[in-house]
Amino acid sequence: MNIKPELRAKIIFVIQIVMAVVAIIAVASLLIDIGGFKIFAGQETVLNVIDWVIITIFIAEIFLKLYIAPAKIIHLRRNWLEFALLLFFLLQLLIFRELTQMPQFFHFLQSLHVRVNIFSVTKGYIVIAQTYIIITLILKLMQGSSKLMRLNLKPEQLVLLSFLSVILVGAALLKMPNATPSDKPISMLDALFTAASATCVTGLIVRDTGADFTLLGQIIVLLLIQVGGLGLMTVATSFALILGQSMGIRERMLIGDVLSSQTLGKVSRVVIYVLVLTLILELLGAIAFYLTWSDSDIFYAQITHFGKHRTTALYYAVFHSVSAFCNAGFSLFKDSFMHFHSGIAENVILTFLIISGGLGFGVIVNLLRHEKFYKVLKKRGERLTLQSKVVLITTGILIFAATILILGAEWNNSLSEFSFKDKVLSAYFQAVTPRTAGFNTLDTSQLTSACYFLVIILMFIGASPGSTGGGIKTSTFTTLLGSIRAMMKGKQSVEMFHRTIPSDVVNKALVIIVASLVLLSVFGFILLITEKSEPIKIIFELFSAYGTVGLSAGLTSQLSKIGKIIIIITMFIGRIGPLTLALAIGRSRESGIYEYPSESVMIG
Repeated sequence: MNIKPELRAKIIFVIQIVMAVVAIIAVASLLIDIGGFKIFAGQETVLNVIDWVIITIFIAEIFLKLYIAPAKIIHLRRNWLEFALLLFFLLQLLIFRELTQMPQFFHFLQSLHVRVNIFSVTKGYIVIAQTYIIITLILKLMQGSSKLMRLNLKPEQLVLLSFLSVILVGAALLKMPNATPSDKPISMLDALFTAASATCVTGLIVRDTGADFTLLGQIIVLLLIQVGGLGLMTVATSFALILGQSMGIRERMLIGDVLSSQTLGKVSRVVIYVLVLTLILELLGAIAFYLTWSDSDIFYAQITHFGKHRTTALYYAVFHSVSAFCNAGFSLFKDSFMHFHSGIAENVILTFLIISGGLGFGVIVNLLRHEKFYKVLKKRGERLTLQSKVVLITTGILIFAATILILGAEWNNSLSEFSFKDKVLSAYFQAVTPRTAGFNTLDTSQLTSACYFLVIILMFIGASPGSTGGGIKTSTFTTLLGSIRAMMKGKQSVEMFHRTIPSDVVNKALVIIVASLVLLSVFGFILLITEKSEPIKIIFELFSAYGTVGLSAGLTSQLSKIGKIIIIITMFIGRIGPLTLALAIGRSRESGIYEYPSESVMIG
């Protein structure tokens, strides 16, 4: 049946209005249901009816859009996910109906401590469909909003607003009744602190993640970590590409600036690389953790809030793999990884994920496409870029030097009762984790002042550009050293590996370092007034927040309200960067048509 374009446009417009209303209802229904809100008596029955109405409208919308589509095959290809969800719903109902005739199926579920019935199966689909509807609406609003385009926001402003919006939404979700145990309600300030720490992948906590949050609360924290590690812009673009939506020139320019991609045509490819690499490395980490913990008595001895069975090991494996790769430092264990200080598997898996997440996606892709790997496939590969060389060498030197120095500083202190193997393993781990990861196998509050000072330096340097970590970044630190070296040799330019670093890059590195130290000086002065603790521990906490590390000297839970607010602001600035903040709130760059006369000043 042929439908006139004008009529088709009107029908599509009506569908979009209806689905927008449905999405709003779906959000409210989903939050009321999973959040544990009690609004009126008998609301569960009402919510069930609403859920089925939502699903009915969702299915009707799928077939109606297919019916009016001029090219059915092309429409199916572009909207394959909708039809996959519909097929999934029909299949699960059919399969569940067959399985209900098999008593051994229910015995199997009982052995896994899983309770399943027809309502829970359909409810699972309803939640998935609701989530899909909400995500689709948000992406369409982000892509098609002319008002957003007219605002002409700078990339730095979009980064700032995206992180801020995720933090505020995360704080609201953590305030839901079901996010925390009924006997441990969370204040708005603590919810905001936790959301900021998770989104900024820091790991500083005012509440025990494993004990003071329910499974729902922990999943919210995990989602904030994942979105914060990748960035909301990257996550939104990934969903848009998966849903078959195209990117315009402006969207490509914005995402290109966020991901530091120089070629507009490669922006979509870069986003896919980031997403795929993240999922693969996190999956490998989760599998490795599960294989290590599924039969580990040491692991199960730390479990106090969940059943001691393999599904718990799987959940802990996924949580810590995501937290480690995103350099977040959140742990479900009360004492982080202190009970695993002698576990070679845990130390290797965790440090591998931390280092991988801290190298930067560009460096990882460059390594995977290196000519030595491509020789096996008989293809032409790439040489290591200057960025990759600087990052890899700086990372290696920092880890090796820090391991030796921590070993010496803590040999007769926190490492005194360890065997030689455990001393080396713990020192190595403690050298890796300040690179914005935040996990610990040693009691951080018992470190020597010398070790505190060393860790502060490592936290300030942080990870590498384009990674999930924070700090001023390794390449910034190396550029500073190169600038000092060039000045001492009387050279006008900074050179590395037979390449000249552009002067604007050198100036940017110096600005980042100076701006960071100025901000930390101001915040440190305020904290030294408001907090009652040893100065070295206060400064340690501040640098941990700015480097989005998450290591604590035991001060976080004792912070005053002003102290918590200062740390929240510090984590936020540390995640987006002081230069991004300055460019976001500053005026547009002005290109003058004249220059003032130059005059020298005395330096040094």
